[in-house]
Amino acid sequence: MQPDLLSSTPARAAAGAAARASTPPSTRGFPLVGVLPHLLKDRLDYLLSAREQLGDLYTIDLGVARLVALNHPRHAQHVLRDNARNYRKGGAIWESVRSLIGNGLPTSEGDLWLRQRRMIQPEFHRDRLAAMCDLMVQAIDDGMAGFGAAAAAGRPVNAERELPHITMKVILNTMFGSGITKEEADAVGGSLRYALDYMLLGAALRALPSWIPAPGRRRFERSAKAIDEHVFRFIAQRRAQPGRGGDLLSILLATVDAETGEQMTNQQLRDEAVSMFLAGYETTSVALAWALHLLVEHPDLLRALAAEVDEALGDRRPGFADVPRLPLALAVVQEALRLYPPAYWIPRTAIEDDEIDGFHIPAGTMVGVMTYVLHRHPDHWEAPARFDPGRFTPEHARARHPLAFIPFGIGQRQCVGKEFALMEGQLILARLLQRYRISAVPGRTTRLHFATTLRTSGGVWLRLEPRPGR
Repeated sequence: MQPDLLSSTPARAAAGAAARASTPPSTRGFPLVGVLPHLLKDRLDYLLSAREQLGDLYTIDLGVARLVALNHPRHAQHVLRDNARNYRKGGAIWESVRSLIGNGLPTSEGDLWLRQRRMIQPEFHRDRLAAMCDLMVQAIDDGMAGFGAAAAAGRPVNAERELPHITMKVILNTMFGSGITKEEADAVGGSLRYALDYMLLGAALRALPSWIPAPGRRRFERSAKAIDEHVFRFIAQRRAQPGRGGDLLSILLATVDAETGEQMTNQQLRDEAVSMFLAGYETTSVALAWALHLLVEHPDLLRALAAEVDEALGDRRPGFADVPRLPLALAVVQEALRLYPPAYWIPRTAIEDDEIDGFHIPAGTMVGVMTYVLHRHPDHWEAPARFDPGRFTPEHARARHPLAFIPFGIGQRQCVGKEFALMEGQLILARLLQRYRISAVPGRTTRLHFATTLRTSGGVWLRLEPRPGR
């Protein structure tokens, strides 16, 4: 299928001209609450059916707010790349995110964002990834205690509960080095997970005065304070031991902006560290939980992946040179990210009036690129609900619109840790399959639950059989 271009056919151009400056169609909801009851009941399936009924661009009535839903790759291209200057990270959602991560790369804008991006981007290039690979593999092995205990006892294990221990260990080791204690890791992880869960509720409550009691607000404030205490202590320790090691914090402490000669302040380091926590801890563990769920539902693919791991690695510990030898592992992670993108929508606010597909977008309008729906768009994905890692062979990827798959965002704002996260996913799957034969637990059901990220409801329950000699 050829990439879809803006106004690529006379028919589309004519349709756009006819609809020019018109108002987008809208969902029909209830007074005060709009379609929120439908979203709570049908979850993201509601967005799929709304696109089928109303088209690729429509307005969602949320009662107290309205959101223009954008569901096509050409919309992502327009809002996130071609006309990105007109769409800022404003509104209640982004203010709620900023209340936790401050002005880290995901939330900063303008000159500050450009400066920080200039300083951080080189730390995720190939040579840096190679240097971090051994730290990553050691962290994966250290974080597998829960899987190991379940396998030794012959009892089922909830992978969604265990994977965050691994991804937290990975981000702590690579960000702060291997000297972080288990107690510190657990404290940061617990605080971070609660704060992340609170963000959507926090956005909804921001319209209320601060003196009005709001459920969860005080616990969120305590969690944010605990995160700050740990992170600022880590920063102080590294400043007291310059040149200690190759972890990211040590590297960022020594990084100088080539254009200004400035280094990051403690606050800037804190904001970037917490941003990396969010990107490297929660989203990766969620994606891998879905990947394991999909694999045990497709035993043939699980066997094929185990065979790939055996051929590439045997029983030895993987290194950076082994990562390209695990293409099916990469495709499995990518297909899980397609079907269940942890960041299932990308919100923006229009600064000035605009027009998309012939529809008028007034200044101040909140728009959302619906990644979940875009990843399942029938014009770009054959049998879009089917799990098929073969979609990510180079020839299939070349045939698609380049923005039909955007789990890490696009353009200048694309996540700097994209390659880090994909490598981490490959290596975690490889280490699990080197050690265990994995199967589903009969009677356990995994469902979709969307909060700030796209988690499962009910967990991902596995049986692990230790492999002899591993």
